[in-house]
Amino acid sequence: MIVHTLIYRFPETTRAEDLDAFFAAARELVVSTGLMTGFDVKPHLMLPADERARGMTAAYIVQFACDDLEALAKFSELPAVFDFITDWKERLGFEAAYANHEQLDLTPASYCTLPGDDPRTPSRTSRSDGAPGPTSRVESQ
Repeated sequence: MIVHTLIYRFPETTRAEDLDAFFAAARELVVSTGLMTGFDVKPHLMLPADERARGMTAAYIVQFACDDLEALAKFSELPAVFDFITDWKERLGFEAAYANHEQLDLTPASYCTLPGDDPRTPSRTSRSDGAPGPTSRVESQ
């Protein structure tokens, strides 16, 4: 499965009814193509530190999924997708970032494995019995 993750930020003056219309239209577009297997949208959960964050802090996260990159490529090249993005960006003035990726595995057994790790050798955070250790490889912030 391939997941397309979008991170949106909207001007503070964007009305709630405009956001509702945008996300309803996005859902309708994604579902109506028959290329996607799922769609969801959630608001970013703000923390006090977000007020001082550098870079873009999300307002909403959207994810939709499809079977493979071929389906995502077909979707991305549809004229209706181009029109949707162009029209709504002009109306709402949002900023967006996105990533195409395989579904993330957030199980405890996976958080010690990084791309390029050899799964046959224990990580430096593994216990002597081979089970994952209590921390990931990213040990400091």
